Amino acid sequence: MSCRIYAALTFVFGLAACGKSFLAKTPESNPTTGNYYTSAVAAENGLTGAYHDLINGNFYMYDNFMNTDGRSDNCFVNGDNVTAEHPLENFTLTAANTNVQRDWQEMYQDITAANIILDNVPGIDDPVWNGTNRKVQILGEARFLRALAYYWLVTEWGACPLILTTTNGGNYYPPRDSVSTVYAQIETDLKFADSVLPVAPYNGEYGRATKGAADALLAKTYAQSGDYTDCLSFCNKVINGGAYSLVPNFANLWGLANKNNAESIFEVQFTGTGTPYANWGVELFAYVSSDGWPKRDIGAWDLVRTFKAAGDTLVRYKTTFNWQIANASFNMPSGAWNADSVIPFMHKYPDPSGFNSPDNIVVLRLADIILLAAEANNQLNNTAAAIGELNQIRSRAGLPPTTAGTQATLGPAILLERRLELVDECSRWNDLLRADANGYLNVVDLMNSQTDVYGNNLNYNVAADKHQYLFPVPLQDLQLNKNLTQNPGY
Repeated sequence: MSCRIYAALTFVFGLAACGKSFLAKTPESNPTTGNYYTSAVAAENGLTGAYHDLINGNFYMYDNFMNTDGRSDNCFVNGDNVTAEHPLENFTLTAANTNVQRDWQEMYQDITAANIILDNVPGIDDPVWNGTNRKVQILGEARFLRALAYYWLVTEWGACPLILTTTNGGNYYPPRDSVSTVYAQIETDLKFADSVLPVAPYNGEYGRATKGAADALLAKTYAQSGDYTDCLSFCNKVINGGAYSLVPNFANLWGLANKNNAESIFEVQFTGTGTPYANWGVELFAYVSSDGWPKRDIGAWDLVRTFKAAGDTLVRYKTTFNWQIANASFNMPSGAWNADSVIPFMHKYPDPSGFNSPDNIVVLRLADIILLAAEANNQLNNTAAAIGELNQIRSRAGLPPTTAGTQATLGPAILLERRLELVDECSRWNDLLRADANGYLNVVDLMNSQTDVYGNNLNYNVAADKHQYLFPVPLQDLQLNKNLTQNPGY
């Protein structure tokens, strides 16, 4: 583990296809922290490297879709990676799973990149910063990135080592910190970011953390930890802050022309102009194309049934699913409708340009936060407010007002709306865990009741002890770090 936590800066400065101009800068290669961080330019380059880390790995462009929607009742993992990916869907993961290993590793790489900034930038005294807030904003952006990595670590693994400096006080074998301790650090980092970051991205450069991004992630953090009072407070900051607005037509949230739209709070940026395999993830979710790769993350029949049962067969249904075969492949004529199939391809990331898609990955958007506010209001017995927020999202989807009118009926109604609205946005698994904690459903029963289109049980065999709600700690890290312990059940 120490080899990764204290890795050299080389991983920070690997380049890939990216977003606005700040990510197009080329930082100097292989600097050492002792002689590099002496200027504002060096600080900006280091921060650019930290953002690059989001697009250099597999987590945001691919793996986390599997970890969240693919693991849930939304999608089938599918594909041909029987060893690493199918166990995720079948709830047969082991500590030796290579996807689990690389995701844990990538989160700590993100944390290391942020810690390098936080350790070195405070000591820089550059007159370029005189009369500006830029120095402290750099620290705020780095703390947002660190908090984002810890958010995924704590929600997917639970307790985890909390590393806040590049040297970690000389402790090369850090134990796991408690879930509450990790959540408290996420809160601290994001409140700092909220206090120093601008409302609009610095220099107009999309992809940078902003005050709204910090507040939105805080709201999601509080919800996941069960603190709905603070969750609602930060939801309201985002909703009432004036920086974001719902895009009137749901279909206009997606596609290359709609990147970084008015509803978007934070997106991982791609342009499709970098290395040939810079954003290959969405290629594997798209409809069948000439690459010939078996597709991943295809819509589960239960999800299709749910859309139809809810009467949601217009804009969201047509934007979420694609039943059309795009290219003349697999003996299908170009543009033919897949009329004999009962399982659709996912369609929110529609660009079929190959393994270097310019589609951004949406991490945070306003509709998510409005529905989270509805959930929080419902948990706090603010029924009227919860109904109003729920109906905002239903109205855009062309649905009538909800018929739910009590806390007991609103909870499942909001969960359903989040499912329909946020397919393939890496929310479903955490939504299910909160619903389980709030008593609206039992995830064990839900997943064990899943069937294929013909009614055959999929035999997921989720254990009653719920240990599969979390991932196992990777075997390699357990072997490297004598103080790490495994999650129960693995």
